[in-house]
Amino acid sequence: MSHEVVGQRVVETKMNRTKEIAVVAFLIAIGAVLRMFAPNILGITPNFIIAMYCLAILLIKPKIGGALGIGIVAGAVSMIFSKSPIPYLNLFSEPSGALVCAFLACYLPELSIKNYSFKPALATLLGTLVSGGVFVVLNFQYALHLPAAAMQAAFVGVVIPVSLINMIIAQALYAPVKKFLYR
Repeated sequence: MSHEVVGQRVVETKMNRTKEIAVVAFLIAIGAVLRMFAPNILGITPNFIIAMYCLAILLIKPKIGGALGIGIVAGAVSMIFSKSPIPYLNLFSEPSGALVCAFLACYLPELSIKNYSFKPALATLLGTLVSGGVFVVLNFQYALHLPAAAMQAAFVGVVIPVSLINMIIAQALYAPVKKFLYR
């Protein structure tokens, strides 16, 4: 969104489509590079790709089709860096997370304290939880046929910590990136 002066008011308008595509591509690429080189933290590799596509969705607020497209691209990129024996499951999990994030970006009321929005944190947290949850269920339950206890352990031990890390990343980057894009 850009700002346009109309009379005495400043109105937010959408950025042009080329700029939106460039923002999404740039953020997903940054997420991929960070994911490739990030060290494990207590055996967990943060999924920067999810944090970056959530940030992109929060910044451009795409419609459902655009969010689905962002999720599919993120899923394809995630396949390259996946440590899972079944990397194509990212093609299901990432669009799920992207759709949740897009829904929250568009319909969640503004959660702010003194003009500091916490919507990026909540949308990224829930988007990552859904993406990770879908991935864990598909991977553990249907593909590998592991017991529910293994699935629960993966969710609690990996998905929740990664969701919290992504929440912090997206929240920290949202305001400066938005300011840079809409200057």
